[in-house]
Amino acid sequence: MVKLLAKLRNGEEMKGELLSFNANLPAFHVIVEKDSGKTHNVTVSMDSVKAVFFLKKEDGADSLIRTQTIEQSVFAGTLGFRLDVEFKDGEMIHGSANKFSPNDKGFYLVPFNPAGRYDRIYINALAVERVVSRRLMGKILVEQKKITATQLNHAMQYQQAQREKKIGTILKEHNLINFDQLEESLRKQKERTKFLGEILLDARYITEEQLENALRIQHENRKKKLGQILVELQYLCPNDICIALSTQLQLPWADLSSANIPVEIATVLSEDVIKRLDIIPIERQDDTLVIATSDPQTPALKSEISRYTTLKIALVVAYEGYIEFEINRLFPKKE
Repeated sequence: MVKLLAKLRNGEEMKGELLSFNANLPAFHVIVEKDSGKTHNVTVSMDSVKAVFFLKKEDGADSLIRTQTIEQSVFAGTLGFRLDVEFKDGEMIHGSANKFSPNDKGFYLVPFNPAGRYDRIYINALAVERVVSRRLMGKILVEQKKITATQLNHAMQYQQAQREKKIGTILKEHNLINFDQLEESLRKQKERTKFLGEILLDARYITEEQLENALRIQHENRKKKLGQILVELQYLCPNDICIALSTQLQLPWADLSSANIPVEIATVLSEDVIKRLDIIPIERQDDTLVIATSDPQTPALKSEISRYTTLKIALVVAYEGYIEFEINRLFPKKE
């Protein structure tokens, strides 16, 4: 049974448990506990819902709906959209999503804060005033009026089935943009390899003043990475960094905040290689080893890793602080 908090459009709230939830059905059933300790079954109309907050399982088990990428990866998720949702009652929530279309009757949102109570949130579009959706490559193309928002959405849906292809390539193949337009957009997006700060600025996750302050602190303490400084300053949370990087680089990202990486997986590579490259193996899928890194732009990183294993390598973006924690947990410093 999954615990939830259902917020209704009339302002009421309901806490309880449910066996299943299907947003395509007209209603769902919640088991609510009365003050007397007895429980009763309440039928909730989907149209009456503002949002349904699914609580994380206390035992650390898999969430109600597992994000699946890299052939059903346990950890990784390609959440290419950052959404800022404003409800009609004035409440605002922020998160990320696999897909979003303003024509959908509802959508799921993954909260940014990995330490929060909620695993994911279902939002009823009837209760929404507006949604600000951001995706870097799509944003550039739409702003240049090379494609429409509808064309971008169709391309993103197609990309889910063609993960190895970049969004620009798909748009060109479907004759939504021509070669020159694609090259122009890619040139604007990738005039040179962007540093993390520039990517976060492009995604509007931080301001120039915040970046300058963080870089000033980093200059005084060169052992600290920029991402960790930005999180410590509370300018953003770890998942912000992962989402911005994964969107820009078209890579999946992994939330390692509560990961329990098996020792036999983490030690596929030697301790020396893991610490030197600042990476951590998190999963094996048949002949593919999934590697978490906070810096996927490191030149020839996959080639370097391949020197030490015969397995294929798939990179996912992860927050550097979580990678450091996992390395220290799996390979504690010797006294």
